[in-house]
Amino acid sequence: MGKELFEIAAKGEVDRLRELFDDPESVYATDPAQALNKRDKDGKSALDIAAMLGRKELVRELVERGAEINSQTKKGYTALHRAASWGHPECLRVLVANGADLQLRNAHGERAREAAARYQKDSCVDYLDRAEAQKALLCVITATKDTISDPEKHMGRFTREDKLSGNRFCDEKNDWLESHKEQATVEEIYKQKQELEELLKPMLSKLEETGK
Repeated sequence: MGKELFEIAAKGEVDRLRELFDDPESVYATDPAQALNKRDKDGKSALDIAAMLGRKELVRELVERGAEINSQTKKGYTALHRAASWGHPECLRVLVANGADLQLRNAHGERAREAAARYQKDSCVDYLDRAEAQKALLCVITATKDTISDPEKHMGRFTREDKLSGNRFCDEKNDWLESHKEQATVEEIYKQKQELEELLKPMLSKLEETGK
């Protein structure tokens, strides 16, 4: 069973993978995570192999079926490291869109970004730099909106206008990011983040005030 899955991953045979799930009594249907996350004698999972070989559609299918996207080998490599090291930005897109952790490090202390740089996979370096910038901006947006919506977090210090303007600023930056996701440079994204933080500063500074 395991060898078949690794062969499917290597060849990128999406239809053949789906066939494994057709039998409702098979382990692929009853315990897909256990089946999909097996490792070969070299420690690689089917997801690692697919990412390493640039099998984008197979990567997507494996993740949707239950493959653990952030699972690491004994040396700390993830599928994201594999795709980055082998120069497959299209696989990186699928992995990042499905929650791959950009900060996980291998035994060399490398994130996927540094692994890509070591092997001179410039397109992967560029994509991961942009993905990290986008995530940084989204983190500010998400954290701010969470604070605004939770009275315990803002301790009643935000006025109605604070909440309205804070949400508006965040929505505007989120809309900008959605419309510029593919073409914005890293510098442009960080500039948007800095602008948002400046806009939010008067409101968020109220959280630093001590009670009187």
